Amino acid sequence: MKQSSAHKITIAAACICAFFVISPFSHAAEETESPLDKLIETARQTGSVENPDEAVNVIQAAKASLDTAKFLEKLDALQQARKDCALPAPGKPLSRNQKLDWAILAEQVKAQKNLPAEQVKAHPAAAAFPGAVSDDAKRVTKPVEIRTDRPGWRNYGIYAASWSKDWHSTGLYAAPGEVVTVTVPEQAVNTGLTIRIGAHSDHLWKKDRLQRAQQICRKFDVKQAVTKVANAFGGPIYIEAPHDCPLGTFNITIANAVEMPRYIAGKTTAEQWQKIRNNPAPWAELETDKVVFTLPSEHVRKLDDPAELMTFWDGVMNACADLLGKEHNRIRPERFVTDIQISVGYMHSGYPLMTGLDIASTFVDKDRIMRNGHAGVWGLFHEIGHNHQNALWVYRGTTEVTVNLFSLYVFEKMCSLGPADNIHGGVLPKNRERSLARYFQNGRKFETWQKDPFLALYMYSMIQEEFGWEPFTDVFKAYRAAKQSDLPKNDNQKRDQWMVRLSARLGRNLGPYFEAWGVPTSETARQSIAQLPVWMPTDFPAAKATDK
Repeated sequence: MKQSSAHKITIAAACICAFFVISPFSHAAEETESPLDKLIETARQTGSVENPDEAVNVIQAAKASLDTAKFLEKLDALQQARKDCALPAPGKPLSRNQKLDWAILAEQVKAQKNLPAEQVKAHPAAAAFPGAVSDDAKRVTKPVEIRTDRPGWRNYGIYAASWSKDWHSTGLYAAPGEVVTVTVPEQAVNTGLTIRIGAHSDHLWKKDRLQRAQQICRKFDVKQAVTKVANAFGGPIYIEAPHDCPLGTFNITIANAVEMPRYIAGKTTAEQWQKIRNNPAPWAELETDKVVFTLPSEHVRKLDDPAELMTFWDGVMNACADLLGKEHNRIRPERFVTDIQISVGYMHSGYPLMTGLDIASTFVDKDRIMRNGHAGVWGLFHEIGHNHQNALWVYRGTTEVTVNLFSLYVFEKMCSLGPADNIHGGVLPKNRERSLARYFQNGRKFETWQKDPFLALYMYSMIQEEFGWEPFTDVFKAYRAAKQSDLPKNDNQKRDQWMVRLSARLGRNLGPYFEAWGVPTSETARQSIAQLPVWMPTDFPAAKATDK
């Protein structure tokens, strides 16, 4: 609500506010029908609320006078009494202009974050997203193995959210509003473990239109051997562990949960999967040691055997490691979660990496990916690339440039596709030549280069297409092996070091090449490689910088 409208309070509403502030817990307030009660009763009689602005003020006043459980009970009653009540749903968003429903939803979401599990009730918007769980679906009690000491390397890429705890899947799902009991061994108590319900971790508080509630995950710290947990929206159940968790492999038990379709590469056989894929939870997971996909169960029900698909995805993750010059084993897999609405962009990097629901069917279709049959395939490889970028070689203007080295590499190694195969319009040869021609015609301004990711990428691609990928891998490794004192401290040093390190690996002087592109470097850096033979692509820049 804008501040201007928030201050349009009637005298009666102002009196209401004053009453609750002065005596929020008085017996008189309990015995007398409150303004919120009157609002609910009017809604029951008429099916609506006449003045939404005033109703929002009444709700805010009541919030100060009631405990959380009672406040939520009355909000639920107001919601149920109104025939014109609106909830966020896929394809039917709730707008910030719908002030009363927006306010009710916001207060419900904020209040339910701190309720004891036993007081949590299913939110009515949960049925639309992330989805309802049938009353007939079997609730189970199952042991689950958790392993916190896997070997390999931890991804400290600048967009990989490496600071966050590691999610460990359980293959079990909490129905909206239902209490689930999680039992851990005594040695696991107070070790930093957290029980998470929900994979859709993006917050949508800044959005003006909602297709789901603003925040639908819930977390509980493990402070005793038995923990009761619940989420008004339901969701997959995870154990979150800190990076330095000393527990190794241990078993937990989860009770009153619903089984998810969950495939674990190397463990789940095709025969087992054909039963598991019909498990009743609305969300499924396909998992390897390197990548996990969380997607609606409908997308895996007809998948007969995910083995080949997940081997392909392992290959994608291995390719990213290869480009960086790292081993294939990872301490934690990268995670992709599909969502009806995400916080920013069409997809975004992080832990988890987030995409829209439209890409869910592509995740499980290897052939479609191999032929680049969906416009989002480039984006998938692009976001994985973001998770692997290193700040030492990402200087201003190249965040959306060096990331696409991973897109190009994965397309080449896993799909046998290159720029000429129209993997993205920005790298199609004719388009990049036109972009280059315009750049030179307009004076080769570095500021322009910094704002045009595919133009800047062409500068990298010319080197790669001449010398291959190995020099890039070796330079990435060299950064990691360098002493701290030898690493760049600012943006100017980053450009200098990238030019010098790559020149040294190639045995070629790239100084004139950088100058031709208009990318600034220092005289000191250029002089340090002056003894090397100069390299320039054939017919560059004169011939290539013409509109073909």
